[in-house]
Amino acid sequence: MPRGLRIPYNDGGPAMEITAGLRCPSFCQNVGDAGSGNQFTINQRVDGSQIVLIPRNTVDSFWVGTNLIPTIVMLDSFTVTGNTITMNNWRSDGLGSSRTFASSIWQILPASSGRGLLIKDSTDFLSITDATMSGYCVWRGTVTFTGSWATPTTNISRDRYMVFAKWSAENVTIEFDGSNIIATTDHAGLDQNATVTMQIAIFASGVSPSPGRGLNIIKGGVCVFSTTRRPFVYRNQIYSPSWSNTDIGDGMILLGRYGYNSEVYSGWDYLKWAGLIRNGNLVRVGRGRNVSSWTSQYSVVGRRLTKLTIPVIDAIY
Repeated sequence: MPRGLRIPYNDGGPAMEITAGLRCPSFCQNVGDAGSGNQFTINQRVDGSQIVLIPRNTVDSFWVGTNLIPTIVMLDSFTVTGNTITMNNWRSDGLGSSRTFASSIWQILPASSGRGLLIKDSTDFLSITDATMSGYCVWRGTVTFTGSWATPTTNISRDRYMVFAKWSAENVTIEFDGSNIIATTDHAGLDQNATVTMQIAIFASGVSPSPGRGLNIIKGGVCVFSTTRRPFVYRNQIYSPSWSNTDIGDGMILLGRYGYNSEVYSGWDYLKWAGLIRNGNLVRVGRGRNVSSWTSQYSVVGRRLTKLTIPVIDAIY
């Protein structure tokens, strides 16, 4: 048995084990979609923490004037200077863009300093100072669907959802559009719905915990962390989107859209969002749903992926 903190739950899922190297991401804030502005001050940043940006989508398209071909803008990367985060965008027409992509901004709290609960190289839980800084699992389960599956309604707004999943279905591209998980056959041309079975865990940000049985941390008379609900924990494992296979092990990966592919098929140029394909432990980016199409007489072929890294968490939910 691993050495650390073991927390059993009576919800049909596995016990959680907070062991060496496991971190508790801390919620800073949400930012919404906006046509301008790409810099934000990070709320409640803890010294020594690592900033993680979790977007709900990394790509968008729009038409300028009477153009037949859409302009694409992508969240390419981000930079952090002090307490300021900047979204760095790429635009297909070469013009600059200060667009904001709806995202959650988190920080990975530094390792324990040895005060209080000490688990080697794990989160310093005493750094959690506010009741809205921790993330928790608000829904978990296994579903089988064809085409799309709407994430369940909870008492928390969907704009706070982060959806992680584990599945195996070669040639099936999985996307998340902020409300729905979408399964499409990876191919050129018109959309083809695919069928998939997925183990899913949905986390919400900015949720105040309720103390109860287990580990509770109280600051100023307020509960700022509790294991009464499965907490969002992370072992600093990431995935870099690629068209080639990457072995991510047995973990659950964050769903979203991480680029685009534009190619000609049967006289039309099809622009598709790029989602994730998983076969066993191997993950790669694949062609998902069509965004738009136009005559191949004005084709603009190519593909591009975001440079963001995608969190992978242990399959303990």
